[in-house]
Amino acid sequence: MATVQTLKDLGEQMGLKGTELSDFIKQQDFEREERNRLREEQDKQRAEQDRQRESEKEQREHDKIQHDKKEQREREKEQHEIERLKFERDKMDFALQMKVTEVKKASIVKSENEEGEDNKEGSVASSHTRQRIGAKGPRMPCFDKRSDDMDSFLHRFEVICR
Repeated sequence: MATVQTLKDLGEQMGLKGTELSDFIKQQDFEREERNRLREEQDKQRAEQDRQRESEKEQREHDKIQHDKKEQREREKEQHEIERLKFERDKMDFALQMKVTEVKKASIVKSENEEGEDNKEGSVASSHTRQRIGAKGPRMPCFDKRSDDMDSFLHRFEVICR
């Protein structure tokens, strides 16, 4: 920047004297102050823009964090719903298995009752007793040549197969 002495020397080189030289120095000093003021305003504007950009950046980061948290909660909610539905499905599968077991047991009891009625009608009863193993369905005692009659054994076999 030009100092007053430098401005005076410059004005004298231009041929200015007295009041013209004084006006020239004042004018140059005023312009210098104006440039400094404009520069300060520009610096303030830049600083304000920087603060605004920083604030916008922080807001975007905050929004992103909130969005991520919301997505995480939604994923957890969906996962919970999936777990609940799996539990309900398993519960229904178990209930269905129990019903199947009950039906099989009822079928076994029914076939035993029918077999018992056959024995009451005069067929030869086997000395072997029927054994139930799980829910595999009706089981038939093995044929014993010594005590079982072939006709009654085949009759029981046909009844069980129906």
